[in-house]
Amino acid sequence: MRLSAAALFVAAILLPAAAFAAGDPAVIPRPHGWIGTTEEWARALGIAFAILDVLILAAAYRSHRRTGESPASKQLLFVAIAVLPVGVVFFSYFHALEASKTVESCNACHVMAPFVNDLRNPKSDTLAAVHFKNRYIQENHCYTCHSDYGMFGTVHAKWEGLGHIYRKTTGRYTMPIRINTPFSNLRCLNCHATSQKFLDPAKHPKEDLPAMFSGKTSCIDCHGPAHPAPETRASR
Repeated sequence: MRLSAAALFVAAILLPAAAFAAGDPAVIPRPHGWIGTTEEWARALGIAFAILDVLILAAAYRSHRRTGESPASKQLLFVAIAVLPVGVVFFSYFHALEASKTVESCNACHVMAPFVNDLRNPKSDTLAAVHFKNRYIQENHCYTCHSDYGMFGTVHAKWEGLGHIYRKTTGRYTMPIRINTPFSNLRCLNCHATSQKFLDPAKHPKEDLPAMFSGKTSCIDCHGPAHPAPETRASR
C-alpha cells in the first residue's frame, strides 16, 4: 500500500507527538491537552521535513523521466534542494542544542559517570544530589548550575561543551578532572538570593554579603561539597 507525501508528512509529526503524549506510565500524567515539548516537536518536525524532502526529490526525478526538464520539475528541485534542507538543518540544530543540556548528555561521557551517579543517589548529601532529589531544579540540572545566564552564557557553555567532546574523543584529558575556573556565586544567588533562608541574617549576616557578592568567599565553602571527590588516576 502506497502512502501519499501528505500522509507520510502528517504521520511523521503526529506519531512522535502521540508517543510523547503517552509517556512512561511510571511518571506523573501530563496535563490535559499535552502535545509535547518544544524540543520534542523540533525533533518531529525535523524528521517530517527530511521525509518530505526525500519524497519531493523522488517526485522530481519521476517527473523529469516522464516529461524531461519542465517548470514543474525545476520548482520541485528548488524546494527539495534550497528550501526544505534549511528547515531540516534548523530543527536538527535546535534539537541537538536542547538535547545537549540534559543530564543524559553529560552522562554520555564516561568520565562524568561518577558525578551523575552521585547526582542521582538519594543517599548522597553533596550539593548536586540535594538539589536533584529535592527537585530544586526541575530539569537540565547540570547545565542550569554550570552555565552563566543570558544569551552569551548559553553560547559560552556550548563552546566549552565542544571542547569537552574534543577531549573525550581524542583522550586528551587528565584525571582527576577538575573545574576550569572557580564556581561563581552568582550562579547560586540567581535562584537563592531572594529566598527567606538566604535573607535570614542569622544564616547570612549582612556584613558578609559584600564578600559573597564579589566572589571573595564562595558559597561552596559552607554548603559544599558540590560533588564527590574526583577519582585519582593517571591521565588516559
